[in-house]
Amino acid sequence: MLPAWLSFIIIIGVVMALSKYELGIILTLGALGFALLAGVDFLQVLFNVLTNPSILALIVIMVLIPILGGIMEESGLMMEMIQKMRISKKSSLMMIPALFGLLPVPGGALMSAPIVQQIDSEEDANTKVSINVWYRHMLIMVYPLSSALIIASKLTNINLYILFLGLVPSLGVMWLMGYVFLVRKVTSFTEQGERDLKRAFRNLLPILIAPFLDFIGRTFFNFPVPEVFLLVGLIFSIWPALKFGKMKLSSVKMISKKMKIWRFPLIIFSMFIFLEVFVLSGAPDEIASLNLSVFLLILIGFFLGVGTGRIQLPISILIPIYLAQFTVLNMPLIDFIFIYTSIFIGYLVTPLHPCVAYSTEYFKTDFIKVVKILGKPILISFIVLLGLYGMFLII
Repeated sequence: MLPAWLSFIIIIGVVMALSKYELGIILTLGALGFALLAGVDFLQVLFNVLTNPSILALIVIMVLIPILGGIMEESGLMMEMIQKMRISKKSSLMMIPALFGLLPVPGGALMSAPIVQQIDSEEDANTKVSINVWYRHMLIMVYPLSSALIIASKLTNINLYILFLGLVPSLGVMWLMGYVFLVRKVTSFTEQGERDLKRAFRNLLPILIAPFLDFIGRTFFNFPVPEVFLLVGLIFSIWPALKFGKMKLSSVKMISKKMKIWRFPLIIFSMFIFLEVFVLSGAPDEIASLNLSVFLLILIGFFLGVGTGRIQLPISILIPIYLAQFTVLNMPLIDFIFIYTSIFIGYLVTPLHPCVAYSTEYFKTDFIKVVKILGKPILISFIVLLGLYGMFLII
């Protein structure tokens, strides 16, 4: 049996090396390998996870979220909403990828890329890739139905909507960086067509209902399994999505197959399995003795984002390390914001990120050319993040 810290490092290295493959499967196998190396009873781990009602609720939630996204895509509700907004060219280049980013659709960058091309067929291909990748991930960074944010809330023991509010300033800074470096020089065009904001808002309702009901439930009711409110909210979101999209309930089966919905709950299951092994292995106590600073965790977060092309995997590694390092049950919001944003920035620029690869392929260019443009807002955003953290330490 190896020391827990050494087992952890070996398994994390293997998981990162294989992270371009199906994350849920790789992380589950990683947890099994970690348990064997560290001498942890894996059956006990499975029992602990599968008897936790909050985790079981999250697993069901991760089935319903992609179904909602699939309905919004398949019915054309999202496309109609965008058409009815009739916004300017620059606003379209920012908002359309951002709105499509709210749909947890595999290969989703390929949904917004053709629209970006239609909006501005003359712009440099590398700029269009950068705009599509950058803004596709802006709203999902703070969206309460984001799987990464839901997982982060569970791991940090911070209310989901406090995380949302805490990340809004990061969103604002990064949105501005994208405008300055990617969109500002794009030539404008005259708006055409009929604007119908009432219709656009109606089509947006299914995406808003679930987080609204979840927020109300968590705020005003003290329920032992608060994840139930989001689960109920998603059910109430799927119903109007089907009605507005003029789709039958039977179409959910087809959408589920197309969305490969098994992938999403498997990620949740695998992460909590890995976390449980991590806790039972004794690694938290060993890692706590290393005295890693928050600044170092911020740097590590960026490189994990780059190295894995994921958000969920780095947070499932760093948040438990933070909690063990500082011997706390609830992670301070400000530290979470810096670490999470760092991971997010790194995740946006790596070639391991599927959206980067898909967009680069669609616009027929290559990663090196893209990164020369996309790297500018990435670099400046990361420098601003580190500068703000330095100011926070001084204050």
